[in-house]
Formats: sequence, C-alpha cells, structure tokens
Amino acid sequence: MTLTFDSEKYKELLCRHQPKIIKTEAENEAALKVVEQLMHSDNCTPEEDELYELLITLKRD
Repeated sequence: MTLTFDSEKYKELLCRHQPKIIKTEAENEAALKVVEQLMHSDNCTPEEDELYELLITLKRD
C-alpha cells in the first residue's frame, strides 16, 4: 500500500507547529518536544514524516 502525501494535512501541521530557524534554547526545546512525539509514534503519516525531517534539519546542535 502506498500512502499519498496530502498537502492540506501538511499545511495544517505547519500552521500548528510553525517551524522556523531555531535561534534560542526555548525554540530548540519546543522543536525537540515535537520531534520526540513524532519519533515515538507507531504510525506517522507521510505529512508527519515530512515535518519530522524539517524539524531535524532546523534543530540546533
């Protein structure tokens, strides 16, 4: 079974989480909280997988 990417669902996720370049420790912690939730989800949607990849890219070291 191939899951299709739903742009509307992805847009909703982006609106809910409003990802951006992480500049502060507080922003980093907020992003990490979402990343951890997605990491531990047993059945992420393609849209959630995309958000996860985006947040990992934006994460501060």
